[in-house]
Amino acid sequence: MKRRGIGVVAALALAAPATAQDDLPPDATDMAALAEQVPPQKWYPADYRDVRIAAEAQVAEAPRERQTFVGDCATGGGLCFDPVDPLPLRINADESDPAVRRYGNIALSVARLRQDLVAAGFPDAIFAKPLAAYERKLVEAAAPDGTVASDIEIAAARELTTAIETDRLKRASGLPRVLGYDEAAAVMYAVVVRSVGPSARAYPVGRKLGREEQLVLRPGDRVEIIRAGKVRSLAGPGKFAVGDTGSAMVALPVPRRGPATAAVRGDYRPGIVFQTSPPSGEVLMVSAFAFRLCQRKSPDPWDRFKCRWNEIETGVPKPLSGRFVYQVRWPDGTVRKGTREIAPAEDAAVTFKKVGS
Repeated sequence: MKRRGIGVVAALALAAPATAQDDLPPDATDMAALAEQVPPQKWYPADYRDVRIAAEAQVAEAPRERQTFVGDCATGGGLCFDPVDPLPLRINADESDPAVRRYGNIALSVARLRQDLVAAGFPDAIFAKPLAAYERKLVEAAAPDGTVASDIEIAAARELTTAIETDRLKRASGLPRVLGYDEAAAVMYAVVVRSVGPSARAYPVGRKLGREEQLVLRPGDRVEIIRAGKVRSLAGPGKFAVGDTGSAMVALPVPRRGPATAAVRGDYRPGIVFQTSPPSGEVLMVSAFAFRLCQRKSPDPWDRFKCRWNEIETGVPKPLSGRFVYQVRWPDGTVRKGTREIAPAEDAAVTFKKVGS
């Protein structure tokens, strides 16, 4: 699978039931610490720093397993750091804030790369300046809809990986080698997009699998992988070769480039029906990214007017997918707040309850 640019590949998600609600609303206490990781820059456009800090918070909520970006080098031995996220986070396609629409996906890609580098043991002295230069090139080239010309993006990615690798050799050669853009873009691999069962920890969503690798699944395991634009569903027990392209591989539609969902893996699909138990609850929702941004701008992000909360009509299918923050208010004054990941299937239903999950 050819990979174009860091964070360019649009994510694909398989239809799956919506997940259970989570009564842990996003906490604002970590935002101050994250803000320290994003110092002001003279070249930052208006509102961009808030967008970037919100992106840092969003990425921190969905950390990748180290094995998805650090692994054995294909050539030369040793460990390599792969700068490409095969399932990148994306903003919600209908975000109303112009700054989020223009810079959200760039901010998410840069935040993800920064946090991966830190997790791989790279000090700021090695990557901070190259990453800032990369970020600046993309921000200055971003169109209002968030797109960046591919030639600019590829050139910036090449400069970034070359600069970080050069600094690594000078300062800390014992760290994993950083794959150059062209080397990383040429790698053929499969990506886990769904994983349930006893082996889910061994094959987490987002893990990259080499063509020669074998999946060893136990009873109750179900793993779905994407390779070369096709999806394959595997059920345990058994051993399965990643490179097998038999009849079990089903072609997926070509993903759209640009914004996809609420800063999570996936794409819009029809069929989600929202309801409350007991009935008559008023459902308000906002994308998790937009909520984080509002935490930066407002002392009360739960104010429905300050944060542009959307009232969701119950009983009517909605084309939503991603990570959302919700608040549900019943006529007796009861309020329930939390976050929810929505990965919809046809005719799926989401029920918000006063009590329980």
